[in-house]
Amino acid sequence: MNESSATTESLEGRPFGPKKLALRIAPGISRGHMYTLLFGSFFGIAMMGFVNASQPYIFTEVLGIPQADQGPLAGNLTFWSEVVVILWIGLVGAMSDKLGRKPIWGAAFAIFALGYFLYPLAQTVGQLTAFRVLFAAGLAMNTAMLPAVINDYAVDSSRGKMIAVCFMLNGLGFILLLTPLRLLLPFYQELAGGDSALAARYWLWTPAAVCLMVSTVLLLGLKSGAPAQLEKREPLLSTLKVGLNAAKDIRVAFAYFTAIVARGDMAVLSTFFVLWLSQKAMAGGMDVGEASVYALKFYILIQVFALLWLPVMGFILDRVDRVAGVAIAMVLAAAGYTSLFLITDPLGKQMWIAAVIVGMGEMSANLASLTLIGSEAPEKGRGAVIGLFSLCGAIGILLIAKFGGMASGYYNDNIAPFVLIAIANCVVFVVAIVVLKITRDRAAAEAVA
Repeated sequence: MNESSATTESLEGRPFGPKKLALRIAPGISRGHMYTLLFGSFFGIAMMGFVNASQPYIFTEVLGIPQADQGPLAGNLTFWSEVVVILWIGLVGAMSDKLGRKPIWGAAFAIFALGYFLYPLAQTVGQLTAFRVLFAAGLAMNTAMLPAVINDYAVDSSRGKMIAVCFMLNGLGFILLLTPLRLLLPFYQELAGGDSALAARYWLWTPAAVCLMVSTVLLLGLKSGAPAQLEKREPLLSTLKVGLNAAKDIRVAFAYFTAIVARGDMAVLSTFFVLWLSQKAMAGGMDVGEASVYALKFYILIQVFALLWLPVMGFILDRVDRVAGVAIAMVLAAAGYTSLFLITDPLGKQMWIAAVIVGMGEMSANLASLTLIGSEAPEKGRGAVIGLFSLCGAIGILLIAKFGGMASGYYNDNIAPFVLIAIANCVVFVVAIVVLKITRDRAAAEAVA
C-alpha cells in the first residue's frame, strides 16, 4: 500500500459488506472484528429482554405470587435493576477505556448466563431480587459496550448506517430468538413431568447456555484493547472525569440531554402501551385474552415498522448535521405519541397509521441520539463519554416510569404518559434548534477570525 492509499484509508476507512450499504470500518479493524460485532448485536437485546418475558411463569409457578402482587413485584424488580444500571454504567465505560471493550462485553454475557442459571432457583422474593440485581450488572455492561464498540469500529462518514445495521440486528434477534424460547416452555413442562420448578430451570438454563456461547465468541473475536487508550494509567475516577469534562462541549452536553428523552421514548412504550391499548380493546367489547393479543400485535408491529425505518433514518443522519438529525427525530417521535392521543378509534384503521408513526419516531429518537454522541465523543475516553450517555438514558427510564405512572393515576388514563413524552420530545426539538444556531454562529465567527 502506497502512502496515498494509507492516508485515504486512515481518513475514510476500509469498505465492509455490500457496496450498497457503503459501510466503512476504521483502520486496524478486521473483518473478523466486524463480524463479531454484528454477532453480538444480534444477541444483545434478546438476551436482555427474555428475563422479563420469563417472569410471569416464575412468579406464578415457582414462587406462587398472587396475581394482584405480580405487577408491583415486576415494577420493583425493574426499579432496582435501573438503580444498578445508573450506579454502574458510568464506571463500566471508564473501565473499558483502560481494560478494553473485549473483556467488558464478554463479561456482560457471562453475567447474563449466571443470572439465567440462578433466576429459576430463587425460593423467595428476596433471592429473586438479588439475582435480578446481578443480572442488571450485565445489562449495564452490555448497554454501554455495544455503542462503544460500534463507534470504535466505524468511521464518521458511515457511523449512522453502522448503528442502523446493528440496531436492525438487535431487533431481528429479539424477534427471532424470543419467539422460539417462549415456545420451548410447553416442551420443557412435558419433559419435567409436570414439575413446574424443574421446567422453569430447563427453560431459563437454555438462554444461559446461549449467553455462555456468545460470551466466548466475543472474547475470541473482538479487537483487543481500546482504540487510542489513555496513555497514563490514571485512577479510574480520573478517567470517569473525561465524560464529565466532555460536557463542556455544548454538543456533547446536548447529546446527554437527548439520551434522557430518547430512552424515555422506549420505556414509555414497554411500560404503558400494551396496558393502554388492551384497556381500550376491553372497553370496545373484547375479553381480556382477545384484548391482550390485540395490544401485543400492535406492539410487535411498532417494532417491525421501526426496523423497516432504520436504514432510511441512518441514511438521513449521515447526510445532515447530527444535531439537525436529532431535531428531525424528535418531530417524528412527538408526532407518533401525539397520534395515540388523537385517534378516535384505537380498534380501527387509525391504529395502523399510528403504529407506523410511533415505530418511526421511537427508533429515530434513539438512533439520532446514539449517532450524535458517537460523532461528538472524543476518541480518547470515548467509553467514559458513552457510559455517561447511557447513564443519562437510565435516568430517563426512571423518570418516565415515575412521572408517567403519576400522570396515569392523576388523570385515570394510561394515555397520559404518551402526552408527557410527546411534550418532552418537543422540548428537545426546541433545544436542538438553539444548539444548531449557537454552533453555526461560532463556526461563522471562527471562519471570519
